[in-house]
Amino acid sequence: MNVALVHYRAGLMDGVSLEMEKWKRVLTRIGHNVDIIAGNGEKGVDVQVSSIGFENPKYRIINKNAFEKLEDYTEKELIAEIFQESEKIYNDIVAILDKYDVIIPNNIWSIGAFLPSAVAFTKYARNNPDKIFIGHHHDFWWERKYFLNATTSKITELLVKYCPPIGDNIKHLVINTFAKHALYSRKGVDSVVVPNVMDFKAPAFTKKEINLKIRETYNVSTGAIVLLQATRITERKAIELAIDLISNMQKKAKNYIGKTLYNGEKFTGEIVLAFSGMCEDDVYKYKLLDKAFEYGVRTINLYPNVENKVWSFWDLYSIADAITYPSILEGWGNQLLEAIVAKKPIVLFEYEVFEKDIKPSGLEYVSLGNKYELLENIVKVEEDIIEKASLKLFEILFNKELYEYTVNKNFEIGKNYYSLESLEKIIKDIL
Repeated sequence: MNVALVHYRAGLMDGVSLEMEKWKRVLTRIGHNVDIIAGNGEKGVDVQVSSIGFENPKYRIINKNAFEKLEDYTEKELIAEIFQESEKIYNDIVAILDKYDVIIPNNIWSIGAFLPSAVAFTKYARNNPDKIFIGHHHDFWWERKYFLNATTSKITELLVKYCPPIGDNIKHLVINTFAKHALYSRKGVDSVVVPNVMDFKAPAFTKKEINLKIRETYNVSTGAIVLLQATRITERKAIELAIDLISNMQKKAKNYIGKTLYNGEKFTGEIVLAFSGMCEDDVYKYKLLDKAFEYGVRTINLYPNVENKVWSFWDLYSIADAITYPSILEGWGNQLLEAIVAKKPIVLFEYEVFEKDIKPSGLEYVSLGNKYELLENIVKVEEDIIEKASLKLFEILFNKELYEYTVNKNFEIGKNYYSLESLEKIIKDIL
């Protein structure tokens, strides 16, 4: 069959883009012809339709008036604008989608980030009852504060109606059991839970020579401990907890100086926090940098090397001795899987989806607890949790056998539950 994977954007390092690429690989492997259709023109996008996504000139003004402040339109004008733009998008996609038997909108029918696209794809689905539509819902609008702040009840009505729409030729996929239950409660439709996956048969993407080159470039000694924060820089990732962790570790570091790390290096006492993800919130980034300066925690930003194509995002995992994943909200958790494939220990906050859907698999990790409070928009966990996490991570990093046991056990669990082969079985069942 001819299959279209559709999203506002693709070819980037966000979770939806990454999952679409994995879906394309699996669908192609089992004999389907697959295109990724998106609003942007990044490498990896097979067909660009700029009107469906963030490149649409109307995207910003419609969203601002729908979810921030209604000031450029009256309510009636805003709704009219949404439907007028949806007609333009519909006309753009009619000829393009004609050749596809299966069309898989990713997030277009769930997060409501551009309502004209949701309306247009719904119209197309209803006008083409012979085609199969699979709404792959990574995030729902009711999970995001921004989309809950609709400026008018008419916008909420559109979200309810089109995100997602219901139809005999529309199937629904979600990425966790919370979303499955919420969708059934709100819309009365069943859905299939599809976890994030990784290719556990691919060659290792971490290399010693890249580790050494990055450390040399940033003047980080081979005997320093580097904790890698591989997520995007945005508030829900709660990166301040990684700073708290390192601050605590630094107080204990003098007790470990000169001791042998898991990799045979002698510890110098230096602990560094490295960022490898793109920044989506400059205000939050500077808040983090201020906190790191106050706590005496050294940070390095590796992401410009990805933008400048010096190293790939995956190469940057090479520098890590462990991965910090303190996020308080995730639909699933791509960076968790990446850490498992890279065979790195993980320090994580036990966010709800992790506790419900992932923790039962038996993964080994250093816990930052499962409860937090917000103090002046900064995430805090109890100090004894940070203390225990600090001691546990030191134990792993200075014990080669424990280190290898931890990362290899996690790799085998990941291979069993979250591989491309497990995704292939799910896709075959769905189709």
